[in-house]
Amino acid sequence: MRVYDELTTQEQAQAEEKALNNLLSAVTEGAVRFNDELNGDDLQARVDAAFDEAEAMHTPWFSHEYIMDTCEVELRGMAQCDAEAALYPGRGEYIIRL
Repeated sequence: MRVYDELTTQEQAQAEEKALNNLLSAVTEGAVRFNDELNGDDLQARVDAAFDEAEAMHTPWFSHEYIMDTCEVELRGMAQCDAEAALYPGRGEYIIRL
């Protein structure tokens, strides 16, 4: 297994992009919600506003684009943390996903 720092620059970028896509999917599906009061910010309010805008434009299938327009910095930061905390199997290494 390798850690983030052992990846090439290209692999790190791929890991961050995959982590971002996973996070964005979870946010879009409603599996992840942010507590603005507890976090002291307005991230969930901006996510909700992005959903509302997508609905108003009659394009709910583009809600992820609306979310990225207003929340990209925060989501990319979270995705980078996820990528840095992950383990990466090498060729031939067997992993069990639970």
